[in-house]
Amino acid sequence: MNRKQLILVIGSFVAVIILILASSVLRNPDGDEDKTKVVATFYPLAYMAESIGGDRVSVSSLVPYNSELHSWQPAPQDIIRADDADVILYNGGPADHWLVDDVLPAVNDAGKVIVNTTQGVSYITGGDEGGTDPHTWLSPRRAMVQARNVYDALCEADPEGEAYFTERFSTLNATLASLDEQYRSLDNATVSGVIVSHAALGYVAYDYNFSQYGVIGLSADEEPTVAAITELVEIMQNESIFTVYVDPVYKQDYAQILKQELESRTGHDVSVLEMFLTLGPYEELDYLEQLSQNLINLRTGLGVPQ
Repeated sequence: MNRKQLILVIGSFVAVIILILASSVLRNPDGDEDKTKVVATFYPLAYMAESIGGDRVSVSSLVPYNSELHSWQPAPQDIIRADDADVILYNGGPADHWLVDDVLPAVNDAGKVIVNTTQGVSYITGGDEGGTDPHTWLSPRRAMVQARNVYDALCEADPEGEAYFTERFSTLNATLASLDEQYRSLDNATVSGVIVSHAALGYVAYDYNFSQYGVIGLSADEEPTVAAITELVEIMQNESIFTVYVDPVYKQDYAQILKQELESRTGHDVSVLEMFLTLGPYEELDYLEQLSQNLINLRTGLGVPQ
């Protein structure tokens, strides 16, 4: 064996060792090997699992927090994490289709609890493209169903923890039920609908009786057309909608264009308010706190009497 061949052999050996060590770290993060390992596809489901599972679970999210959900693709290390999990939670529909298409076929499902958390939730379509709207978790009414499915999954994986999970689930469910009751105040709106930079409020609008108009459709990585922006300005002018909602994680160019155009046409001030897609904690606001802030901002834009 010459020197060049020897270097290649050593290099390959080192690469294998690094991969093995990386796999070991991924399989046993922070010494949590005694806990039920839960892998969720993204933040809201991870939040529910942590809220219900408490000290009996170790939870990780495949999609990094506050990342664009629709265009994310799993890497080999994500398959390793899923393969080592006791419980896999996903949203169903187009939000995390990559789990069903690319990850689950590559893992050993023996002994695993794999749960579509939207089981029992009726999907709706959204946007001009008419595709299935995946954003179920933004409506407290739908989120209660998903939280129940997470609870059932944890009880199945860890029957000894059922009493512990039941107590914590009751707290989460009561909070979501309270939010649902508060969101019902949107039925008293004096403005017909909202303008959102990303048409993610389909379930919220459907459940609480208002209209949404998106600058872009169901996927946040789309680009709006000039015709779409012109049409929205016409809607805003005709319906007297003077609030535009944006997720602070994403760029706000579209909202500013609408604001400037409508103000120039009508002379009326246009407000730009935040509307969280809850894809990760934001400035110390967790999932439930972001849903609460969404309600406050929706009440403002929809003209709900205080």
